[in-house]
Amino acid sequence: MQRICTSISKLGYKVFILGRSFKNSIPLGTEAYGQERISLWFQKGKPGYIELNLRLFWGLLFKKGDAIYSVDLDTLPACWLLSKIKGLKLIHDAHEYMEEVPEVYNRLLTKKIWRFIGKTFVPQTDLAFTTSQSIADVFQKIYNKEFGLIRNIAQLKEDETPNPTLEKQGFWVFLGAVNQGRGIEEFLQILPYTNRKLVILGDGDRLSAIKKIVSEKQLDHLVDFRGKVKPDEARQILKQAWAGINLLTDEGLSYRYSLANKFFDYVHAEIPQICINFPEYKLLMEEFEVGVLCSLKAESILAASQIVSMPEKQSHFRKQAKEAKRVWNWQEESKKLEKMLEGLFLK
Repeated sequence: MQRICTSISKLGYKVFILGRSFKNSIPLGTEAYGQERISLWFQKGKPGYIELNLRLFWGLLFKKGDAIYSVDLDTLPACWLLSKIKGLKLIHDAHEYMEEVPEVYNRLLTKKIWRFIGKTFVPQTDLAFTTSQSIADVFQKIYNKEFGLIRNIAQLKEDETPNPTLEKQGFWVFLGAVNQGRGIEEFLQILPYTNRKLVILGDGDRLSAIKKIVSEKQLDHLVDFRGKVKPDEARQILKQAWAGINLLTDEGLSYRYSLANKFFDYVHAEIPQICINFPEYKLLMEEFEVGVLCSLKAESILAASQIVSMPEKQSHFRKQAKEAKRVWNWQEESKKLEKMLEGLFLK
């Protein structure tokens, strides 16, 4: 959202973002747009979503504007109501296929609630887009509405220092939310056989469980939990890594059709990655071979780790990543967002 809000601001729009705070939220920095956080009494479950929408409604009711921008279905009811009351254009940005996330896809009642919210409000939006073509295709069928594609790609940095010469040094790195189905447990199975440490940048619902597994398996000396870090700090840590980890369980279509931010973050750090063999990644790897595709089976992950550790492969993947980031970058991707917004306000 920082990239999107910054890009919209640069186009001459006045932007204000209202989000929620968590106990471990990183303090807000100075940005080119207005920003504020709200604290919730209920942090999880249906009461949390209800409170979130009530807080968003009252927090934005007296704000002036021409359009309101919802992120995922959990903010859409409040944004829809505000758009009707205030006569605003309604933009919907779907980062998740909410009915099919691992925590929801096998919970019938919760799944029905998200489906109801989606079918009720999404067709009434003025502009909708999502982060992967696979999910865009699914949404177009479900909602009978055109969905654009805005991939969450890192900003191209022209002044970055080159990666260090790693030789046999470096570490595995996982960047992102430590939530259900992110493949960390599976990677831990093969970690002792790789002779490298794993650095985890992020936290989430599964962090405590992962730490317990690490302790039980006596892997404390091989796993470094850094918690949430700021983007610039994360970028510098990634550049020191041997390879990035981008694994997912096949739990729900949200994961199967996803295109994680970390895929592009690893590319922009010019490091190889061990990547789950799902549709979006397979297509991208056909364009630039920036790593190794594998399944979640231990032998497949171990084989992938051995391939990226071959000197000639390590060099090849890094060269491919350097080429790829000239094509896959936010400067190019944001041009699509600009065209979408121009079309919205010309209607």
